[in-house]
Amino acid sequence: MKILKQQFSVDAYPLSLTKAILLTLGMTFCFILLAMYAFLHFEGYAFLDAMSERILTAKKASIERMLNDYVAVPQQSNAIIVHSIGLEEGESVAVRPLSGSLINNINNVFVDERYLDLVAFGSHNGEFVSVTRKGIGDGRLALRDAKTGNVLTVHSHLSPESEVMNTLPEFTPESTEWYQEVAADRRSHWTRPFIDSIASGTAGIAWSSPAFNRVGAFVGVVASEVHFDELTRKLQKFKPYPDSLMLIVDGKRQLIASSANGLVKAHHEKPNQPLALRTLAQTDDPLVVAADKALQRQEHPGMLKLTVEGNTYYVDTFAIQGQEAQLDWKGVIITPTSSITHTIMGYGRILLLVLFVLCAFAFLAVVAVLSRATRPLQEIARKADELVTHRWTPSLDKRHFPEIASLETTFMALSHKLAESFELQRKKIEEDEVTQLWTTAGLQQQSSLYKKRNLVGLLHIGNMYSVENALGTDFGEAFINEFIRRLRDVLPSDTLIARDTRDKLLLILPGVNQQKDYLRYHDILASLFMGDASEMHAHDKKYVYIGNVGMVMAPVSEETFPTLHREAGIALLKAQHMGNGAVELFSTAMYEHELMNIQLHEHLYEAIHHHEFHLVLQPIIDQHHEEHCREGECLLRWHSETLGHVSPERFIPLAEETGLIVPLGKWVIEEACRELATMIARGAPKNFLLHINVSATQLLQQDFAWHLMDCVRGNELENSNICIEITESVLMQDMPRISKMLGYLRRHGISISLDDFGSGFSSLSYLHALPFDSIKIDRNFVSGVMGDEKSQSIITSLIVLARGFDVPLIAEGIEDEDVLSRLKELGCQKAQGFYFRRPSEFSTYHCEAGEFHYRQKADAESPVTDSAE
Repeated sequence: MKILKQQFSVDAYPLSLTKAILLTLGMTFCFILLAMYAFLHFEGYAFLDAMSERILTAKKASIERMLNDYVAVPQQSNAIIVHSIGLEEGESVAVRPLSGSLINNINNVFVDERYLDLVAFGSHNGEFVSVTRKGIGDGRLALRDAKTGNVLTVHSHLSPESEVMNTLPEFTPESTEWYQEVAADRRSHWTRPFIDSIASGTAGIAWSSPAFNRVGAFVGVVASEVHFDELTRKLQKFKPYPDSLMLIVDGKRQLIASSANGLVKAHHEKPNQPLALRTLAQTDDPLVVAADKALQRQEHPGMLKLTVEGNTYYVDTFAIQGQEAQLDWKGVIITPTSSITHTIMGYGRILLLVLFVLCAFAFLAVVAVLSRATRPLQEIARKADELVTHRWTPSLDKRHFPEIASLETTFMALSHKLAESFELQRKKIEEDEVTQLWTTAGLQQQSSLYKKRNLVGLLHIGNMYSVENALGTDFGEAFINEFIRRLRDVLPSDTLIARDTRDKLLLILPGVNQQKDYLRYHDILASLFMGDASEMHAHDKKYVYIGNVGMVMAPVSEETFPTLHREAGIALLKAQHMGNGAVELFSTAMYEHELMNIQLHEHLYEAIHHHEFHLVLQPIIDQHHEEHCREGECLLRWHSETLGHVSPERFIPLAEETGLIVPLGKWVIEEACRELATMIARGAPKNFLLHINVSATQLLQQDFAWHLMDCVRGNELENSNICIEITESVLMQDMPRISKMLGYLRRHGISISLDDFGSGFSSLSYLHALPFDSIKIDRNFVSGVMGDEKSQSIITSLIVLARGFDVPLIAEGIEDEDVLSRLKELGCQKAQGFYFRRPSEFSTYHCEAGEFHYRQKADAESPVTDSAE
């Protein structure tokens, strides 16, 4: 153990964990104090200024909202009363019944708002009613109508039967400040400040609104008053700090209200007439005068900093406009900087004190806790060596922290379980629980693997997953165990068998084998998948196995085993392409083929981005109208800068296997639509039908149809210009989705052609369920039409089939006139091949006046009679 500790030694800090934590805490505490001191020393004033401005801005926003609510109340009050009067139908409104609405409005609707002081209505016929809120006495009612002898009578309470406090014989609604202007222009207005004789000579302003009856006739004016004495009390309540001064001024900088008593002074000529107010410059207060001058010089809105008589103040303003923005008032807040600074510094001192106390307690607590935690940890670290011997000595201390106690008991249990866990883990890695075989990792640990063995096989059971998915895991386990039993029956007893993956077995055959031995094992292993094994084990359950084997012949050693394993896998891939039961021996050519596929894949990916692909067109000829070509197939070609010309038979299958067919297929569709649109613009028939080959992977993409039709529309083509060709491999993928997609395309005018028809085994089974517009005969049948009676019979049958479905039959691979003539005799309607023209770029075809001339000029003068091209 001591040697291992020296081998895996780790550099340690010079300080213990306890000392390091205490030192870190102390340094952190000192750093915080130094940082705070430096900050306050160098940036303290700027920080205080910034904090002060933010605090004042926040308080200003609150004050601005409350004061604007103040001036909004009269407007809301008028709206309610005007609405109530609007329900009346008479030419004039009786004021006594209306008094109930006014009383309800001022004492119930706005009962929580002391901003609203008086509500009045003056009729166009001279009648008048007003109500003052409770708080101005017990509320007062003033009436002027026929019952009062058209004399304004002020009652001590809100009832006409209450005591009369005063009478104003000369009063008329028309004489009030708030009636005249509204009655003239029939619009709502704020009045100028005035003293209202009805409300005991109180100064204020009113929001007056015209009132109309149900038919829209003017019947009088409604006014809601707010009084400045209440506004002054609000300013004293709203000011942000006790030393702050709040002012309200009008558009002429006249002082309306102030939080300081004695600043506002006003006089008037007569009751209910405008007040004469002092401007800020006319006050006797030097601070107010200085603030006024500073505000006049201010070029940009924002907070000002002002020094008066050695004291510094913040000065800020805000607008007071009401709901309809007709009140041109401005609020001014003047606050000594010392008020804010003292407040912030007071809170800061308290915070520092609390922080200091907390840090001190925390430091002491950490010291105490560490002393109780680190000593047991040191003891556990000292005893950790005992884990190797599976012993653990219990601690002598009776009490521990829960974590330490848990760590102690865990190590104690771990020391007893460690050996068992190691053994269990080894078995899990090296032994397969289901088959009791070695795993690949376990096999590599067996010395017998490297004793005179040179034939390795990788066996794949192709239907293993299908059996498990369909019949369950238990059946799958019995399925593979039965196969292993059969395998042991036919192979030598000293064959090493390991389970490589869930559906693969690794075979290491005994001895130094030669080619003849491989051939013998080839037949034995192939028979396991050919049905012969089922006959041999007829008394057992008749399991049917599908699979392949890849083998490699080379000496097995610890160094070569990973390579042999990989090479057997390459041979297995080759065997899987050969079909069920195939057994293949690894060769250098297989490895080179895999490397070539990897290189080809890399170049294929780059070719898409480097635009190395191009499209060619091969015409499809209607044999009844050979001179008028209206159809052609679009084919893909690749000329690589590195690889040169690459055959589609090489790169298209690879693109389908790797998924690159999706971006490549999209490019083909986009380029084909562009080329066709260009060719039609050059004079080709507008109804030219272009065939585009589509793979199963493309067709199953969710956006395939949208992308195809977008490309058609984007190039100003018709859906009827496009025909997609699909092969039987497409039909084998997902029949319900494929059928649904093809039906969708055909409903939108896109044609469907079944390509290479007859090359598979199940094409006929799909015809009744698939929508299609044409059938293409596999070129293998066409090439044998001259000498093979079976090919002729198949073509004849397909022609009859196509006629039954009322679709044309297209023969591919026509290379000479004899084949063409024979197909014409058999009744084949359309043809395609080198005889007519080799695939060529779209631009090489001559198009003119709605005609597509597929023959080159030399061919037009003397028709092709052989396949020399």
